[in-house]
Amino acid sequence: MKDSGFGSFLAGVVIGGLIGAALGLILAPQTGEELREHVNDFVETKKAEIGDAVNEGRAAAEQARAEMVTDYDVAAGAQSEGAAS
Repeated sequence: MKDSGFGSFLAGVVIGGLIGAALGLILAPQTGEELREHVNDFVETKKAEIGDAVNEGRAAAEQARAEMVTDYDVAAGAQSEGAAS
């Protein structure tokens, strides 16, 4: 029988995957629990930073809106005074 090489390829993939998984477990710098805690801390920090940035953006938008309303009121008051004269 002629071997097509597919069986050898499949065996190589399986063996390579097992060796890679074993090396990953052996050489991992942290346990799964430590890694999850580290990722959770990172996510919480970024969430807080994003929340702060959103609040700053809202405050800036509110200030810009208030300035626009004030400018509009001043311009409308000046127009009505000019029309009354």
